[in-house]
Amino acid sequence: MEVCIVGAGVIGTIYGAVLSECGHTVSHLVRPAGRERLAVGVEMNLLDARLAECRERDVGYPPPVIDDLHGRSFDLVLASVRHTQVDDPLPVLAAGDSDVVLFGNWWSAFGPVDEYLAGRYSWAFPVAGGGFDGNRLGAALLGRVIVSGDPRHAAGVGDRSAELFASCGLEAERPSDMLAWLWVHFATEAGVVAAAMKAGNVAGFLDDTDALREAVLAVREALSIVAARSVDPWQLPDAQMFAAPERAVAQAIHDQYQVDRAARRIMERHTGGSELAAIYRDVTGTGHRLGVATPVLDALGPYVDAYAAAAHEANPTRPR
Repeated sequence: MEVCIVGAGVIGTIYGAVLSECGHTVSHLVRPAGRERLAVGVEMNLLDARLAECRERDVGYPPPVIDDLHGRSFDLVLASVRHTQVDDPLPVLAAGDSDVVLFGNWWSAFGPVDEYLAGRYSWAFPVAGGGFDGNRLGAALLGRVIVSGDPRHAAGVGDRSAELFASCGLEAERPSDMLAWLWVHFATEAGVVAAAMKAGNVAGFLDDTDALREAVLAVREALSIVAARSVDPWQLPDAQMFAAPERAVAQAIHDQYQVDRAARRIMERHTGGSELAAIYRDVTGTGHRLGVATPVLDALGPYVDAYAAAAHEANPTRPR
C-alpha cells in the first residue's frame, strides 16, 4: 500500500519504519521545520516482539517527507497525534481525498471528528512506544494493534488498516465498541501513570507491588468515571482484570513486567510527561463534574503536577 504518516514522532517513526521494511511505500507529512532533523535519518534501537522470541535490533530509517497532501492520493493516511491535539490536523486531513486512520488516545465523543471526516476514517491504537534521545529512538513494538470494528467508523477503512498491519505481522484486535475501548484504556492509563509519577521513576514503580497496588485502586476509581458516562467498563477484558483482589492484580502486573521486555520498555521510555499529565487531568476533571468520588486519584494530583513541571523544565520546547 501507499501510506502517508502525519508527523515523525515516536509512534509514527516506529510504524513508518516497520511498514517500509514490509514493502509498503511510506511518506511522512511534516512541517518544514522538521525536515532538517529527518534529513539525516533516525537511528532506532527496536525491541521487536512480533515473533515468539523478542528480538532487539538497530534500524536506520530515513523517513521520506512531504510538505502537504494536495494533489496526492494514498491508500491510507495514518495520523498519530496526542489526544489534546487531534483538532489540529483535521482540516488538513479533510482537505485531502485519502481515507484516514486516527491513531491514539481519545476521551471525547466522535462527533467533532465526524464533522470533518465522516465516512472516510477509522480509529486505531498503537501497541508500541519509546522515547527519543537526540535523533536516536529507543523503541519497542508488540505483535498486535487495536483497530476499530465499530459500525460508527467506515468499515472499509478499518478492514484495510487491519490488512496493512497484518502484512507486517501485527494481529489486529477489532473492538465492536471502539469508544468504550478507548475510554477504558484512557482511564486505566490515568490511574497507572499517576501512581508511577508518585513513585518517581517507572522502573522502581514496576518492581514495587505496593506502588502497583495503589495504581490498581486508582484505576478502579477511574473506571467508575467511565461507568458514570453510561459505559459499562466491566464488560471489557482490559477492565475485568482490575476486579480481582488488588494485591493479586498488583502481583500479576509485577510478574508480567519482569518477563515482558517490550512492554516494560514502552513504559520506561515514554517521554511525554505533559501528555500523561493531561490524561490524568481529563479523567479526574470528568469525575469531579459527574460527582464521582475519587480519593485515591485526587491524592495523586500533586505528584502528577510535580512530574509534569519537571518534564517541562527538562524540555521546555514541549507544550504543557
